[in-house]
Amino acid sequence: MSSDGTQLHPFEQQLHSQLQELIFAHRPGQKFCVALSGGADSTALLVAARRVVGAANVRALHGNHSLHPQAPEWVEHCERLCEQLGVELVVGSLDLVPGNVEAAAREARYKFFASQLQTDETLLLGHHSQDQLETVFMRLLQGRSLLPMRVSGRLGEADFLRPLLAFTRQQVLDYLQQQGLAWIEDPSNRDEALTRNFLRHRIMPLLMQRWPSLGQAVQRVTTWQQGQNALLHELLQTYGDRVSFAELPESELSQRTWLRIFLELRGHFKVTDKALDEFCRQIRQGTASRLDIAADCALLGWRDHFYYEADLSAYARAADARPVSLQAGGVAEFAGQHWTLQEVAAGHENGFYSPGTLCLTTRRKDLTMRWRGRQVDIKEVLRDLDVPPWRRQAIPLLIWQNEVVAVSTLALSERFGDPADGAAKADYCRLLTVK
Repeated sequence: MSSDGTQLHPFEQQLHSQLQELIFAHRPGQKFCVALSGGADSTALLVAARRVVGAANVRALHGNHSLHPQAPEWVEHCERLCEQLGVELVVGSLDLVPGNVEAAAREARYKFFASQLQTDETLLLGHHSQDQLETVFMRLLQGRSLLPMRVSGRLGEADFLRPLLAFTRQQVLDYLQQQGLAWIEDPSNRDEALTRNFLRHRIMPLLMQRWPSLGQAVQRVTTWQQGQNALLHELLQTYGDRVSFAELPESELSQRTWLRIFLELRGHFKVTDKALDEFCRQIRQGTASRLDIAADCALLGWRDHFYYEADLSAYARAADARPVSLQAGGVAEFAGQHWTLQEVAAGHENGFYSPGTLCLTTRRKDLTMRWRGRQVDIKEVLRDLDVPPWRRQAIPLLIWQNEVVAVSTLALSERFGDPADGAAKADYCRLLTVK
């Protein structure tokens, strides 16, 4: 039954089954956003999704990159459709970066989608089985991995889903015609100068004529590959952002695959085989290893580990943070976090004696600390703690005069380990971050 109590169309029933299997079983009551271009696939998906989950549980997102003279008409079409359905529509004006227009438009759309999605929403994309078949052939021609489009994945802070991959193009068109729905035909989809369109209009019809079951065969292969990929993703889910080199497989090919999936789990899908191979070579040779992924995002090797850094610029910002004062029981904001000196009982495992008002800073020059029986420069302490060089400048230091009392929450000075004679209980603290 539909959300309004009427009988679902077979197309809608199949969509409901897909959502039930992929979403509802794990997250009942999930809400959805449909990426709405106004074309046949996204129109059918929006109408069917609205019938299945109700207008209150679905929104539409339309990215307008103004590449085509008819773009304003497409916006108006989407507005009329959403008004008829009682569905909220968000239209975004997209800015394209120079380069490949098609790739830039796609990247701009997904950036817009990610910016609009809420944490309780899943983005629905209208790719169907023919799109999947074309994608596999496209990747073959480009010498890329034959892994198909993923059924689901992460986009920003939310998830995306392609529920129509189990549908044919003809099923989509039949549903639209039976429902009396209009849709937009993008003239650029007929331009056979584009590789995908050439495949769609020239090559695929010949292949399907000669091998009618080609779509099902590719679907079986892609399903098998997706299962393998899902298993590998599950196995790598447990790894944090610091990984020992010893965790990597021995073979070069396996190392590349391991790292690719590690990065995909963090939303990076465009790292080349060449870049991954070079990073692995650096690891094997024991040289300084670095793989730049995006702006201020990289894999960095140091000693016998590599580190995933999502925002290297954060360390520079923290290093420039102005010092702040901190007293027992107080809270202070420093380097984008809130810190407190929590009062604890004397002898607490992570406690220390606070001689008065202390200072949080990232300044390291001329600072020393009682460490392992000696008074040493703070640089030596950070090395002993195995803090990578690029992180050291951003490590908050709690100081008294020119002496370090605590290195963030990582280490304590031996000099402040016991309360002084006559010290009040409130003078014994531990350093914590608070939300």
